[in-house]
Amino acid sequence: MESVNLANTAFLLINSLSIVLALVMLLQLLWQDSRSPANLAFAFFSVMSMAWSGGAMISRSLAFVGGPESLTALGIRVLEIGFTGACSGLYLFTLALTGGQGRRFDRIATISVAALILYQVLLSFSNSTPGFTVRPDGMLLYTFSTPATVLYFSFGAAAALLAWGRRHKIRGGRLLIGILGYMMGISLELISPELRTRALSINICAFSLLVISYAQLRAQIIEPLSGRAAQLQAVRDVGLAITSRLRLGEVLSAVAGQAAGILGVSGAAIFLYQNEVLELAVVHNMPDKFLGHRLNLGEGLAGQVAQTRQSARIEDYHRDWTGTPDMPYAQESFGAVIAAPLIFADEVMGVLMVIEGVSGRRFDKDDVRLLDLLSPQAAVAITNSRLFERQRALTEELETAKNQLEAVLTSTENPVMALDHTMRIIFANPAADALFEDGRASGKMFRDIAPFDPLMQVLQDARIGAPFELVIDTKTYLCHLGGLRRLMGFVAVLNDITHLKEIDRQKTQMIQLTSHNLKNPLFAAMSSFELIQEDGEAIFTEQMRRDMSHLWMALQRMERIIHNILNLERVQTGSLDYEECALDQIIVESLHDFRAQAEREGISLHLEMPEDMPLVHGNRHYLNQVFANLIENAVKFTPRGGQITVSASHVPEGVVIKVQDTGVGIPPNALSRVFERFFRARQPGAENISGSGLGLSLVKAVIDAHAGRIWVESESGVGTTFFIALPVQQSVGRGAGSATS
Repeated sequence: MESVNLANTAFLLINSLSIVLALVMLLQLLWQDSRSPANLAFAFFSVMSMAWSGGAMISRSLAFVGGPESLTALGIRVLEIGFTGACSGLYLFTLALTGGQGRRFDRIATISVAALILYQVLLSFSNSTPGFTVRPDGMLLYTFSTPATVLYFSFGAAAALLAWGRRHKIRGGRLLIGILGYMMGISLELISPELRTRALSINICAFSLLVISYAQLRAQIIEPLSGRAAQLQAVRDVGLAITSRLRLGEVLSAVAGQAAGILGVSGAAIFLYQNEVLELAVVHNMPDKFLGHRLNLGEGLAGQVAQTRQSARIEDYHRDWTGTPDMPYAQESFGAVIAAPLIFADEVMGVLMVIEGVSGRRFDKDDVRLLDLLSPQAAVAITNSRLFERQRALTEELETAKNQLEAVLTSTENPVMALDHTMRIIFANPAADALFEDGRASGKMFRDIAPFDPLMQVLQDARIGAPFELVIDTKTYLCHLGGLRRLMGFVAVLNDITHLKEIDRQKTQMIQLTSHNLKNPLFAAMSSFELIQEDGEAIFTEQMRRDMSHLWMALQRMERIIHNILNLERVQTGSLDYEECALDQIIVESLHDFRAQAEREGISLHLEMPEDMPLVHGNRHYLNQVFANLIENAVKFTPRGGQITVSASHVPEGVVIKVQDTGVGIPPNALSRVFERFFRARQPGAENISGSGLGLSLVKAVIDAHAGRIWVESESGVGTTFFIALPVQQSVGRGAGSATS
């Protein structure tokens, strides 16, 4: 009897202590993470185990003190409900712990367990009495039906086999020992009535529940807290290992390798985001034949992580992922996966993935948290590597450009110099060094070789970059001076034009000589032609008169060409006399000269000019030639019924004159060449209009000689407008007499 008392006392102490400790640890686990499927399954398993132990304690105590059989039977019912829930709960907990068999199977298993528990609860409210007896010594004997025994053993055996077969997915050996120990307690409960009577099986299960609770508590709370400092140190070491590399390929390999190492996983991969797609850039411990595989944003787990900028965890890639595979072999070979975005300065740089194989362990929230600590450092390292690669490429490009520029500047025969803001030479090529007596240009002043007045004039107009001539020793150079804004200096390029100047001088002499030599024979021919025309008027036939008219037009054209050539050369050589000119009178006279011709052609001429036109400093004869050429062209290229308008207006810089017609216009591709010598645009409707191609060249040369500007705007079939801008005298202008004609 004393042994029975001792056994009951030991049973009560062990079960009470185990239940209290297990309950405390269960509450801590639920406080830590109440949404985890494994924790919820463990809570159900623990509550059912406590119900089993509680029912056993109630029924054994009542049997020992000789309590009412109805209460003892109720205790047995609670025991059976708890035992049923404990067996099935052990299976559900193991299933959740190892990743399950699929969502549908897990759902079916959960529903089946719920139905089984509900059946036991309903059975307890029925009139059936559980089978039990009380021995004379007060020990309780209870039995399970054969179907129930088979069912309970099946649940326990399935849990044990699942735990052993997937032991690599169970973190920590204590948890596996606790599950197998609990299964051993269930087996003893089912196969040995004597051990059941002595409560050995319940004690083993209670102790195993305590081991499982401690293992869960250690895995989810104790180890993460105790390992937090070690993890931070590991992340720091990983960061140092990553940031110590500069080349992008090395950095990516280091990031993938360190991520796999710190989490102890099978493999890792990095997708880089560039050109609006994710591209597989590096893998660790995985096949590299799919490097370069691309995903759009939102495709694959990596694409979703890049799009949402949130880490994601998948327990079983084959089972849970239904979208686009991240890699061609992902569905067959990936198990648990974590993907974390690599973000720097609010910009997604890529996605870091750590991957376990199909038979690998499962990831938890601490693994995600650890990868989230690593990913920002990886993003910084990748950004630094890209910047380094870009800087290195730019440095190489600059070095190449520098070498090429030095080669060009060294080999060129043109002197090239770089000047600071004080016009001191800071760089010179060998050709520029040769301009100085000691053979060194650097450090000297540019004005030592450049006349001061032209240099100052160019500096005042540095934005235009107007070239000027320099005579050094016996050579003539055309100096181009350009501004260097960032360096606050200038670059001077000298072109040796000595030979060109000599050719131009000889050309001018030849043209002048030829033109002068042609003038006398041409004048004699035209005089003789006029005499022949007067003497033969009575005998000429109609055909002869037409031939004579064509011949006279050819002689006049030749005269105009010679006249324009001489005028053009005279203007370009600068041999013009300047005086104060009344621009309004010049324009009125030019219009008057062509008014009769315009009326014959059915063209109206209009003049729009302010009352007070300023004076200009220029050559009256050549300014008259400018407007005469422009008005003559307008008359020639304007069809009958058209209109020509000459207008003038004041501007801050001087005066602008417009000659506008409603003629055939100039094609867009010819606008840039209208002022070239001997160039004639081919406009539709102007095929039979004659001209030398020198008129507009002379116009531009005269305007340039007067420090003015000329430009043209035109539209085919609509008309043409020539603009002339001229500087004016500072003296008071004089009126034209009439504002509109």
